[in-house]
Amino acid sequence: MSGLVRVENLKKHFKIGKRIVKAVDGVSFEVMEGETLGLIGESGCGKTTLGRTIVRLIEPTAGKIFFRGEEVSSLNQKKFRPLRKKIQIVFQDPYSSLNPRMTVREILSRPLKVFEKLSKSEIERRITDSIVAVGLRPEHLNRYPHEFSGGQRQRIAIARALILRPEFVVLDEPTSALDVSVQAQILNLLKDLKESLNMTYLFISHDLSVIRYMSDRIAVMYLGKIVEMAPSEELFENPIHPYTKLLMRSIPNPDPDRKNLIGLEVPDMIVANKGCRYHPRCPFKMKKCEESEPNLVEVSENHLAACYLSTS
Repeated sequence: MSGLVRVENLKKHFKIGKRIVKAVDGVSFEVMEGETLGLIGESGCGKTTLGRTIVRLIEPTAGKIFFRGEEVSSLNQKKFRPLRKKIQIVFQDPYSSLNPRMTVREILSRPLKVFEKLSKSEIERRITDSIVAVGLRPEHLNRYPHEFSGGQRQRIAIARALILRPEFVVLDEPTSALDVSVQAQILNLLKDLKESLNMTYLFISHDLSVIRYMSDRIAVMYLGKIVEMAPSEELFENPIHPYTKLLMRSIPNPDPDRKNLIGLEVPDMIVANKGCRYHPRCPFKMKKCEESEPNLVEVSENHLAACYLSTS
């Protein structure tokens, strides 16, 4: 596989009064063509900001974004516009991302009218094919978003993202607002569409079971940084970073004698800690953890971690 999307030292900082929130603070990774890279971490760790920055819905503070080897982070919006066809995003809440005053037909046809030069009959064929592909029926095209269930609205949002036949799709918590049974349907749908359309996904979630099911590789994010990255099964069978182990232990377990989790309090992102940003919560911290931040290094084949314990 070749690299489709690559980010180098990507940063996105927000100014709040006189203080700075480092939502994404020097992230580097590559998404290989045809794979699903899972991105996991607690709420507020910067996952969504990273996804939106990659697709240029938010402009990066620093760093570079590459698509098929071409740097796209420095392109102005006019020059980046043709790439919108190839790079799409599905948001967490389908109801807020769908225009309530437009029918499904209007919602799906708009991207085609903006980016494609098609006849009315070709547009109708494409939107019909798209709505059927996500498990809905052609008669649904004349309805409005409020007339659908949450799962159906998410299918419409997926159809809108895929109607331009993109190469890379950021999926930002696409099932977190849905019932468990509906979640399974959407996840299977996304897998089927990925295979049939040969797409590449960045799948963002805080649900470990969903990430494991969907991902070929997984990146673990903590307070704006990637702290571990490995193939999916390798990460679950051999987690290295203490934060990854904490996430694994957070999986619900009915054992009443199981010990409580360590260090559940999430630090304030505005307060910059010297050294490893996880050390205030880490039960294994050493003196150097408080003094300098570890780099993300390869500990074993294709398994990277940013922890002094893994290299000591």
